[in-house]
Amino acid sequence: MDLPINLIESRITRGAILHSEMFEEIDHGKFFVIVGISGDSVAGFFFINSNIHPSLYRKPEQLALQYPMRQADYPFLRYDSFLCATNIITRKRSDLAKSIQSGISQIIGALRPEHTEEILDAVRNSRLFSKHEKEQFFYFE
Repeated sequence: MDLPINLIESRITRGAILHSEMFEEIDHGKFFVIVGISGDSVAGFFFINSNIHPSLYRKPEQLALQYPMRQADYPFLRYDSFLCATNIITRKRSDLAKSIQSGISQIIGALRPEHTEEILDAVRNSRLFSKHEKEQFFYFE
């Protein structure tokens, strides 16, 4: 039995961790985190990567937004990883719910509350995001 879209949408909240194959520019499934919701869109879509890209070591603002995620805290990870919170990707909440309903995406879990707060604090204080983006996605859900 398929879950109704509105029920699926209700589970797409700040801190939700998903896995999906919907990213056409990436040739494999990716873990990502919902960090903000504004109207009918979700944002953040911060990807979880196994390593920090070497080019970021020369970019202190971006390096500061590589949030460590320990496998001990998130058992679905194969090894310690990093949440790359350097840019915002948005999608319609209904489109994400449809991808969950079709099996392209799955909700895997949620960030620990203290990790969500640490990430929000980091992005709110970063110069990488505009005041408008911060107000739209990083303060209220």
